[in-house]
Amino acid sequence: MLNFFTFDTLITPYIIGYIYFFGAIIIPILLLIYFNKSNFQLKNTKLKLYILLAFIFLEIGWRIFCEFFMVYFKIFLTLQT
Repeated sequence: MLNFFTFDTLITPYIIGYIYFFGAIIIPILLLIYFNKSNFQLKNTKLKLYILLAFIFLEIGWRIFCEFFMVYFKIFLTLQT
């Protein structure tokens, strides 16, 4: 317990997996809420494709962002031992 308060033990590497799944679920929900509240009409097929591609790249970017921190903390934990 003392290691926790002196920051010798990091808790973030164990939490990042949960943060990723939370964000991967919340991002589409927030996009749907935004589109529903703005009365956004998807009549153009090209626009639908662009939104789908943007969504895919957003999810991939979120994954890369979380993986960066996972790798960073794994390097830190490996160097610490």
